[in-house]
Amino acid sequence: MRAITTIAKAATRATWPLTRLDRNGDLTGPVVLCYHRVLPRPANSQSPRYAVTPQQFREQMSLLVAEGFSSLSLDDLRGAAPEVPPRSVIVTFDDGFADIYLSAWPIAREFGITPNLFLCTGLLDGARLEAFDPQTLADRTSQRHFPHLWRALTWDEVREMGRAKVGLGFHSHSHRNYGRLRGPEIAADAERGLSRFANEVGSRPSAFAFPYGHHGSYSPEAISALRKQGLEIFFTTEMGRTSLSSNRPISRFVIHPEDDIQSFRRKLFGGYDWVGRLRRAAYSFRAAVRPELHEPSRA
Repeated sequence: MRAITTIAKAATRATWPLTRLDRNGDLTGPVVLCYHRVLPRPANSQSPRYAVTPQQFREQMSLLVAEGFSSLSLDDLRGAAPEVPPRSVIVTFDDGFADIYLSAWPIAREFGITPNLFLCTGLLDGARLEAFDPQTLADRTSQRHFPHLWRALTWDEVREMGRAKVGLGFHSHSHRNYGRLRGPEIAADAERGLSRFANEVGSRPSAFAFPYGHHGSYSPEAISALRKQGLEIFFTTEMGRTSLSSNRPISRFVIHPEDDIQSFRRKLFGGYDWVGRLRRAAYSFRAAVRPELHEPSRA
């Protein structure tokens, strides 16, 4: 991921004069940002996967305010399409680790930004999920230095943030790839997680972010199964912007440790949109050549 991210960063910098969307005024449609972790960087170590530092996050939130973006919550999207301000941003966090509560939320409040959480209920319930095991040296180093930021959110913290109008969405119970599962398996996993939501928060969310988020992580069958569970709005990480009046899942821009303030700006203003289109085309080609790699598991 690091090499791919670095290449994309260089390519978008080179094409930026041609791709920026703010040359003729306001942008259309909301920009949806996807964060995972906000963690300090230990001395003499890289940042963990998908983790920006508190300094990076503060600089990025400051830029949103300086550029006149309006922060939206997940609740603002229900019935709002397409009536949202031209410069709108939806700041989302996936998974549900404690650094959201301890690091990200205080910074977001400082700038009047509303965060939105897509929570993996199995993580909050203490299940050991392979997707969240520290897998790199940087992950393990960070966990050793900042163990309090590597625990899962508590349901008390989720309820506190919910009362403060932080948006609450669902990110599955087990963080499995729903694009590889059949409808009944998806329904069972979703029902388990949504029931936990209802028991702990008092309501079931309407928005869902697919685990992994790429083109192969969802399917019409998955969306149909989730709609039957009452979910209405779906998010991916396919990189791009999606009209709220579209029937397609809403794309998000993942924010990486390698994103300096200029690459962050390019994500806001269209510089990465073509990268998302290229990635989707490449995935579609691969799926056509080797469809067996992308079929739901029958196990």
